[in-house]
Amino acid sequence: MTVPDLLDTIKRSIKSQKLAIANEMVEGRMSDLSAYHKNVGVAEGLEQACEIIDDMSKKLNEGDE
Repeated sequence: MTVPDLLDTIKRSIKSQKLAIANEMVEGRMSDLSAYHKNVGVAEGLEQACEIIDDMSKKLNEGDE
């Protein structure tokens, strides 16, 4: 497995986690406001992780050129 493949696999896993959180919110599974705030924070962290992966992928692609 190449590094770009690994990064893509990690990104797909992160997006899956974020989607699971979103589904829980939509379905009203948050037990209280604190749980909601926690999940919003986790989702934001996952989004930032995806952005970091995108940046790393761009740098790897620029290095290949």
